[in-house]
Amino acid sequence: MRVLHITDTHLFSDKNSVQAKIHYKNFINAISYFNENRKIFNVDRIIVTGDISHDGGSLSYELFFKNMDRLSLPYAVLPGNHDDIARLEAAMKAAKHAVTVEQLSTASWALFGLSSVVPGEDYGVIREETLYKLREDLAGTACENIAIFLHHHLLPVGTPLVDVCKLVNADDLLSICHDSPVKFIGTGHAHTLFQRKVDNILISVSPALCSQWENGASTVSIVTNSGFSIISFDENLFIETHFI
Repeated sequence: MRVLHITDTHLFSDKNSVQAKIHYKNFINAISYFNENRKIFNVDRIIVTGDISHDGGSLSYELFFKNMDRLSLPYAVLPGNHDDIARLEAAMKAAKHAVTVEQLSTASWALFGLSSVVPGEDYGVIREETLYKLREDLAGTACENIAIFLHHHLLPVGTPLVDVCKLVNADDLLSICHDSPVKFIGTGHAHTLFQRKVDNILISVSPALCSQWENGASTVSIVTNSGFSIISFDENLFIETHFI
């Protein structure tokens, strides 16, 4: 199983601002790039970890799902702190190839998607009831390989601008995961590339598709390239990161 991990497209409903034009161009270029190189990438699933929209407008979601459906692959979408969850879910229901993260699972790998969104806040929290359900789901699966996806990053990435708004209760999530066969946690939100092994769990932050934050930035400083990851869920995990 090879998963294309996309995050943080930050599309606007009004495409007239300079930032909106850059994000739109980067998104469309990325979709075309995936299509042109699909034999090389050889992915069969896509997971998008939030901040689909920057302004939460309906038109931004229509634009996103229309172009994602061009890839003709099953894809799952999780919300980010910039997303309007009601509008995102409504647009998702109308999309041709949108599924849940769990529906992308195989006999060898069980995949789980979590929401870490706190309405009106940039930081993330996984609700107690969500953690309880995850604990039950992990205990109930016979699969020896488990991967979890969510929006907010768990560990500091070295960029103060985003590290102040990471996942607040990351320790609670990791505690549950350490007692189970979780081997991978994939997130977005930080607009940078970051990977670290914590015991048996590979924690990976995929770069943003819209643009990156400059490493170490405490105030807004943008690097205008697009990034994404391809994850090979085989006997040994392998991650390829691409910038375009």
